[in-house]
Amino acid sequence: MKKTVLSLTLAASILALGACSGADDKALVTSKVGDISVADFNEKAKSLTGPYVLQQMVTEKVLADKYEVTDKEFKEAYDTTASQFGDSFAQALAESGLTEQGFKDSLRVQLLQEKALKDQGIKEEDVKKHYEQMKTELNGRHILVADEKTANEAIEKIKGGASFADVAKEYSTDTSSAAKGGELGWFSVGMMVDEFNDAAYALELNTLSAPVQSSFGYHVIEITDKRDVKDVGSFKDEEENIRTAMLGKLNQTGEAQTILKDIIAKMTKDAKVKTSDKDLKQSLEFFTTTSDEQAKAAEEAAKKAAEDEAKKAEDEDKAEDTDKESK
Repeated sequence: MKKTVLSLTLAASILALGACSGADDKALVTSKVGDISVADFNEKAKSLTGPYVLQQMVTEKVLADKYEVTDKEFKEAYDTTASQFGDSFAQALAESGLTEQGFKDSLRVQLLQEKALKDQGIKEEDVKKHYEQMKTELNGRHILVADEKTANEAIEKIKGGASFADVAKEYSTDTSSAAKGGELGWFSVGMMVDEFNDAAYALELNTLSAPVQSSFGYHVIEITDKRDVKDVGSFKDEEENIRTAMLGKLNQTGEAQTILKDIIAKMTKDAKVKTSDKDLKQSLEFFTTTSDEQAKAAEEAAKKAAEDEAKKAEDEDKAEDTDKESK
């Protein structure tokens, strides 16, 4: 299955399990071993997937109040996915347990979520910084090591007169660039991890960076040349493409899911979404809780558990002392 369809499978499958319409006592399925009424199906569907269906429907409602997916945007997204499968698209949906309408419903929600992420999940100052950086390409080199101490050691060697290339060959764990003396060639914004990118763009030419930590280790960076990038449009022309690129990076790192949950939780609270259904109330409360609120609640629960354990131990000690005194 293609990635686009897979990303929608769960949500669309959940929507497909929504309640059926019709008289409650009407048979939805008949068989020699017993019938399944509309009421039976709806009750089971609610118990199995009710919280997920509710979250999907609330998500669509609160996002659609602020954002709009145009027919053109929807058609482009739908056609892009369908074209990946050609004549086998209907079969691919069926094999994933999806109806075409279920897929369309989920696709529309996904497009709304993307709009919310681009709008609220990406800071304006970060977009502007990206725009300014994209006007310039850098030519640089680096030394990658496991810890800060080793990075400082490499820096001292270079400052002491050793060539960057020799130190890179000796120290760098990035074997592909180490063999070339640490040379990375020309690169532009977004090609490196964020920590490396920002440090590189902040450097003056032919100046060593302090150790820069990233998920790969510690980098010692030197920028040896810069050049202007031609044909960069105005900020207005480039903004949407920048936000799309930044959204792609959030999806790659997995940050998008947490950010989106917090956006929807806040929007749902602001919309004062409530339910009187006791079976769905807890799910809705969790859905409207941000990641920071969840972390704080977990911290308070852990603190209370520790206090309760300490009090229990203290009570046991007192009881033991009382028992000794009575003897």
